[in-house]
Amino acid sequence: MKKILLLLCLGVAMWNTALAQTCEPAQNLPDSLVGVIPFPFDATLNPTGGINDTACVNEPFEFVFTLVVPDIFELGGVSLPLRSINLSAQGAISNLPNGITYACDPPNCIFPADTSGCVVLYGTVMDTAGIYDLQIAGVVSTVFIDLPLSFPDPNIFPGNYFLHVREQGQCTPSNTRDLGSLGVSATVQPNPFNGFAQIVINTPLGGDFDFIVSDLLGRRVARQRVHLINGENTIPFDGGHLAPGVYIYTLSDGQRQLSGKMVAAR
Repeated sequence: MKKILLLLCLGVAMWNTALAQTCEPAQNLPDSLVGVIPFPFDATLNPTGGINDTACVNEPFEFVFTLVVPDIFELGGVSLPLRSINLSAQGAISNLPNGITYACDPPNCIFPADTSGCVVLYGTVMDTAGIYDLQIAGVVSTVFIDLPLSFPDPNIFPGNYFLHVREQGQCTPSNTRDLGSLGVSATVQPNPFNGFAQIVINTPLGGDFDFIVSDLLGRRVARQRVHLINGENTIPFDGGHLAPGVYIYTLSDGQRQLSGKMVAAR
């Protein structure tokens, strides 16, 4: 009987381990980058930063932060040898919508000096649509002293980690209805853009399409009907009326669509 109980306990442990959420740090980052990546969104300093993925109510969501930990922590002009950056395994990220939690790699959420790791937000939003301003709290452990750390921080990396949550059904559709599977591609030039941009579309399909731009809450801010021919097409876009930030553009033929991100700068 004891052997059976032991095997059952081992099986449960292996099952829970298999279900544990994991993540991988971003690869090929510049050596000069340290901290939480992506850096916070700031309309002036970092308009492409922050959480650029959008969650939808009652739909699965996942987003990964990479933590790159240096070996030295600068405090008031003094360089302190760093031991680790420590996050609590629960409660380190505040203002999360109900249904969203996080996990770390390493699993104990202790990131040693001169290493990289990750934190993944995941779950299914069981809350109202809106904008959630997330804050990450932890501890900087040096060889001399432990100090509280918050991120974003107005003195180190100013900005916000806004998690935009839309109503159910307003997130990117599945690939079965994706124009990209038919060979259609679109790029915004430049991106970020300041006022005016060109949308370059390559397509094997001809016909009339809708080009729609929405904010991260799904509110339409621009729409134009375009006629495309087989090959490369260039569509001028006037975004001078847009506030700085990240937007979602959608090209649709009424049945299938292609979506991407565009960034309006000052």
